[in-house]
Amino acid sequence: MKRLAPLVILFALMFGSLGKAQSEGFGLYSGFPTWIGVQYQVSNFRVGAGLAFAGLGAGADYIILEQAIPAAPGFDLSWFAGAGASVGFWTFSGVGGIYIFPHGLAGIEYAFPGQPFSVYGELQVGFGIFTGGVAGVGGLDFNGRAGLIFRP
Repeated sequence: MKRLAPLVILFALMFGSLGKAQSEGFGLYSGFPTWIGVQYQVSNFRVGAGLAFAGLGAGADYIILEQAIPAAPGFDLSWFAGAGASVGFWTFSGVGGIYIFPHGLAGIEYAFPGQPFSVYGELQVGFGIFTGGVAGVGGLDFNGRAGLIFRP
């Protein structure tokens, strides 16, 4: 029974209270493959667009759940998870095309106490598909981002 206690506690922390989503508001982010981007989130729905290494990209995500991580009083830390899709238009060395990326995502967010902003980091895992000059090339792919959200 003592071996099951940590699993029960972990399950309770993860699924004890599902929140609505990552913080609402306007944000800026950077990562891979998008170097700099802007996003807007309302309720559970987030849209964003940015500049990447060889083109432009845009995406939409649906944040399915968020759960607070108990840390210390006044330390507002939470994790979130969701799913989405991104599309990018790219060109490199005279070859170009469209990149399609359906994905799942997971991240962590810290809301600064008494401040109108929060920071987050996120990993996206999905299936990337290249079209155009290298049509049909695709496979497992990863994206990552870190950002700043200005809450209303």
